[in-house]
Order: sequence, then structure tokens, then C-alpha cells
Amino acid sequence: MKLRKTTLTIFAIICGLFMIAPIYFMMIGAFRTPETVFDLSLLIKEFTFENMKAVFDETNILRAIWNSLFVSTTVTAVAMIFHAMSGYALARLRFPAKSFVFAWIISTLMVPFTVIMIPLYMVTQGLGMANSYLGLIIPMIFNAYGIFLFRQFYLEFPTELEEAAYVEGLSIAGTFFRLVLPLSKPIIVPLTIGFFTANWNNYLWPLIINQREELNVVQIELANVVGGGYETPWSIVLAAALISALPTFVLFFLVQKQLVEGVKTTGIK
Repeated sequence: MKLRKTTLTIFAIICGLFMIAPIYFMMIGAFRTPETVFDLSLLIKEFTFENMKAVFDETNILRAIWNSLFVSTTVTAVAMIFHAMSGYALARLRFPAKSFVFAWIISTLMVPFTVIMIPLYMVTQGLGMANSYLGLIIPMIFNAYGIFLFRQFYLEFPTELEEAAYVEGLSIAGTFFRLVLPLSKPIIVPLTIGFFTANWNNYLWPLIINQREELNVVQIELANVVGGGYETPWSIVLAAALISALPTFVLFFLVQKQLVEGVKTTGIK
């Protein structure tokens, strides 16, 4: 038993090192000179801030970070409310063809985004939302994965609390917004991090729907830095990548405790 625990611990450490290594080399590469950027040594031999200065002088990274923050935060906030409402309705309410509606929603998980991106672009453009924040935000809100997880969470939610709320005179909407939603933190926190990160890292849809430079998100701006000339300035690319990764690092460190608790919690006991 002790040997097994030791083996698992060593394996976990090795996996952790493999995951941390790219992040570490990105961080030190951002402060290396162009000549030493591909040096695999663990320490910086020639420390420089010129890469950071070049990022702010030669790119629109701050504007792109603001665009990504606005889009990702808006999508996440709206999605959490809509998905929670949909999941609660599918878990608690009785209405015709409920099972069919749930199966229909879940079936969309089987369709790759690459299959629907052209029709989605045509619909979005037809509604006049191309090259705008609306085009970046609205199509990304609806996701069957979030609805499914909220439904599963609410199936385990104690009905006694809701019945007590009804006795006190609350309506279904009042019970949901004043009682159920505030107690949904164990599922909201992990989903919030997942949705925010997914939209922060989204590259394909912003590339398709937006042609205005002032609306470029982080991933598009990073791609422009990589492909902006005949020779890729990798030291500047790493510096821009480090700057663009900072918001997600900050988000994780702020909510890591709640994230761990949310992953451990499968229902309210």
C-alpha cells in the first residue's frame, strides 16, 4: 500500500512538472533576448524588459485584453443565468415533451462546431451582428453542456427547501432566484471558470465573425504577432502570451478554493 502511494505521488509530480514546464519557459522566455529565447536552460542569462516594451509599443494587446475580458465576462454571466434557469426547468417543472426537449438539447453536443460555424455565421450576419460585440457574444452563450450539468445538480437539490419557500408564499421564479440560485455555488463556480476560460481562448469564432481591428480579442492579436512579418519575433510573442495569460492566472488564484470545493461537491447533503 505504501509503495503504491509513493508510486502515485511520484507519477503525479512528474505529470505536474510536464504541465508546468511550458508555462515556466513562457515566463522566462518573455524576459530573454531574441538570441537566447530558445535556450533550454532553467535560468535567464541575459535579462531584458525590451520584449514587454515592444509588446505595448507595437501591438494592441491592452485593447485585445479588454475585448476578451468584456466578451468572456458577459458570455459567462449571461450563460450562467440562462443555463441555470433551463436546468431548473428541466429538473423541476412539468411540461409537455420535456424529455424530448432535453434529448434535443443534449443531442447538440454531438455536433462539432466546425459543422455549424458557416450556418451560424450566415445567421449572425443576416441579423446584422457581424463585426460587433453582439456577434462575438450572443452565439457563444448557449451551450448544452452547462444546461446538462445544472439539470443534474438540481435533480439532487433537496425539494424540502423549495416546499418551505412555497409555504412562505414565494412563486416558482421567486424560489429560484432567492433560494435555489444562491445555493447553486458548487456548480456555478466550476462552470464559470470553464466558460470564462473557453471564451478567453476562443480563436475560430472571433476570426470568422469579426473583421474590425479594434474588436480583436487576445487570441487574434497573438496570431497577428506570430504572423505579422517574414520572421516571427518569438521573444515578443512569448511576452505577449504572458501578458494575455495573466487574467486567467488571477482568476484561478482568486477562486481556486471554491473550485476545489465545487469539484468535490456532487450535491447538497
